[in-house]
Amino acid sequence: MSSILIVDDSPAVLKIVRLALSSQGHEIIICQTGESALETLKANPNIVLGIFDFNMPGLAGVDLIRETKKIKTNSKFRILVLSSESKSEIISKALLEGADGWFIKPFKNEELIKKVAELVDPDVAN
Repeated sequence: MSSILIVDDSPAVLKIVRLALSSQGHEIIICQTGESALETLKANPNIVLGIFDFNMPGLAGVDLIRETKKIKTNSKFRILVLSSESKSEIISKALLEGADGWFIKPFKNEELIKKVAELVDPDVAN
C-alpha cells in the first residue's frame, strides 16, 4: 500500500489516524511538528500523502503546505488537511496553496479511510 505521513501535535489524533490507516495496509510515519515533518519528507521520497493538522505550534497551516510543496515537487504527492478549523476562507486559502483536501475533526474513521483511498489511488477508489 502507500506510505503516508501524519503530522499532528495531538498524540491521541496521531494514534487514531495511524490505527485507522495501518488497518488498510498503509505504512504510517508520524511527526508531531511541522519542522520534523519537512525533515521526514526530505528523507523519505516514497511518501505519497501528507495528512497535516492545520493549527499546531511552530510551522503549521499554509506555511507547512508551502514548504512541503517545495520539497515534494512530484505531482502525485497529495496533502490532506485534518483540522477542527471550518472557516471557508481558511479552507480556501489552504486549497489554493496546494492542499488536495480538507477533513474536519472530529471525523469517522470510515470516511477518512475512503478519502485517503481517493487521494492515494483514485483509480481504485472509484
